[in-house]
Amino acid sequence: MSKYESGITDINVLVRRLGYVSAILRLLEHNTLSESMLYSRLEKWSLDHKQDFATYPNPQGFINATREQTGPKRYTNLAVSLGLVGRIAGACRVTRFGKTLLPFLDQGPDRNPFELIYAEQCAYLYWLLVKDSDQFLTVIRILAEESPQSLSDLQSFFPECYRQQLQAHMLTAEKHIARDILAVRNRVEHWGKVPKRTLENIVPPRVHWLIDLGLVSTEDSKGKPPQLTTTGIRFYKNLPKIREGIPAVHRNAWLRNSFFGVVGQIFTDEPARMWSKIKPEKKKELLNKLAFGALETLRSTPIPKISLYPALIYMVLLLTVDNGIAANLEELRADLDIFSKDSDTQYAVRFSHRENESYLIFFPT
Repeated sequence: MSKYESGITDINVLVRRLGYVSAILRLLEHNTLSESMLYSRLEKWSLDHKQDFATYPNPQGFINATREQTGPKRYTNLAVSLGLVGRIAGACRVTRFGKTLLPFLDQGPDRNPFELIYAEQCAYLYWLLVKDSDQFLTVIRILAEESPQSLSDLQSFFPECYRQQLQAHMLTAEKHIARDILAVRNRVEHWGKVPKRTLENIVPPRVHWLIDLGLVSTEDSKGKPPQLTTTGIRFYKNLPKIREGIPAVHRNAWLRNSFFGVVGQIFTDEPARMWSKIKPEKKKELLNKLAFGALETLRSTPIPKISLYPALIYMVLLLTVDNGIAANLEELRADLDIFSKDSDTQYAVRFSHRENESYLIFFPT
């Protein structure tokens, strides 16, 4: 049974750069590190890339080395909240979903790690919409519909727009999810005069995440207000709208059926070819290569099987990066299932509506 993701809360106003999430993934890779060791390595990484940070168009949210290690802790909290890093018994490890991004994070010596590549932008936007949709979409909607003249304006619009977002979502959600949304909405209605610090911990980080994702323009020295870029406007127009034109990605149906196709069309320099236009024989060839590539990348046990959902995410990212083809998760799942029934296919799809029970299983040659 699906659950309501109430949003990312364990951060503060200084958690602004998504490039630090990628740094955490690279530092962990396939290892388990104690929290203290990870924090120390992230501080060192940050200092090693101080010049890269300084040349980034919007250099805010830098991690300095401190005795309390608050910066690394907060950025690690973000990585955990996105579902890309797991924390247990004082240790951290990349999750099965975090592993889908690792192959794309190898960078050349001349690349600024705070300037995100397509795979990073696509993956982080996806997980923000999964884990933080109502708060994240509220910020996007304010930028698109309210034309705030400053970051302060945006913060002042947020409480009422967030309440509207929750109300619209609640009226279209399944009953068990609607109850959870109601509880959040009731808390918002009792905010009254929200302390400035509370809104500073909500709005500016999300504005800066949107900057990293290429959806919002950077603020210049003259105090120009944040605004959606051309890509941001196109993305907003493609979002599904519910009651009173409020965007929502409820039930994750749009995320599974449309998200990666939309992003592949508007985030890349050249619009990607759509998977639906590829001939069946070419699809089969590509899926066979992608499936075994996913096995090599994501396999964690001697048994030749991998979780289906992470495999699909890895495959759609790789399709766009390597082949210029935009595919959606549900399209790939359906075609994998069709081709797995052919006598010469060396994998099978075991699908369940419970994502933890869905697998790609491979047969030895």
